[in-house]
Amino acid sequence: MKLINATIKEIRYNLKAIIILAVCFGLFFLAFMAIYDPTLFEDMEGLLEGYPEAIVQMVGQYISLTTFGGFLNVYLFSMTWFYFGFYFIIKAAQDIPKEIEDKTIDIILSKPIKRWKFVLGKYVRHVTTALILVVCSSLGVLIGVLVFPTIVPSQVFLDEIYTVFLWLFIFLVSMISTSLFFSTFLRSKRALTLSFAVIIFFYIIGIFWEAFPEAVHGMRFLSIFYYFETSNLLVNHVWDNVLLNILILTGYSVGMLALSVIVFNKRDIPV
Repeated sequence: MKLINATIKEIRYNLKAIIILAVCFGLFFLAFMAIYDPTLFEDMEGLLEGYPEAIVQMVGQYISLTTFGGFLNVYLFSMTWFYFGFYFIIKAAQDIPKEIEDKTIDIILSKPIKRWKFVLGKYVRHVTTALILVVCSSLGVLIGVLVFPTIVPSQVFLDEIYTVFLWLFIFLVSMISTSLFFSTFLRSKRALTLSFAVIIFFYIIGIFWEAFPEAVHGMRFLSIFYYFETSNLLVNHVWDNVLLNILILTGYSVGMLALSVIVFNKRDIPV
């Protein structure tokens, strides 16, 4: 009960900012729906395929701008982690260190609340924020499908699109878990720096692994980005490994959360 109350208090404190951010992202996704026009993107598709291999790898192995799913993959889902992710890296990496540096944690931990509940409350707050942002963004896409004449609803695979939104949410949770872990034992600047460094490392080995010598290709399995490859589903409608990748990201998040709790429980914080 104390955990739930602490989480609700955290969310209420930031509710206005969360709602404003969620509405902005929803409108942002809706605005992108207005851009979609299959005939307009026919020439651009060929141009994109002629780009350097590194650019093509950034948007996924499969490209099709003339289909709605392919359009979403290139212009939204291949970069949505960037739009959302940096926000959560900054927030999650600085949350706990800021409490310690501002001495507000002294008041919190002097109350009858377990440390694991404190960490979990912070975690749930960020996860809930991610859920709100993803839901509002998905609503923006749904409204666009219904209102814009260039989008033919019968040609839109909503089950695939909303599976990818779920996938995106799980992926964002894995980024939150990574940053939260560093926040449990580092000062805010170091936690933020190391969080960005690790995420960028994950991005490089997860997206551009084919550019490295074959002997180190196995490093891709260490990256959370390797398990968020949406182009095959959105372009080719192939569901292979989608559930497996979601489960792997979920397991990673649970493991990082458990490590965060263990590390924070052992940290020396005089109260």
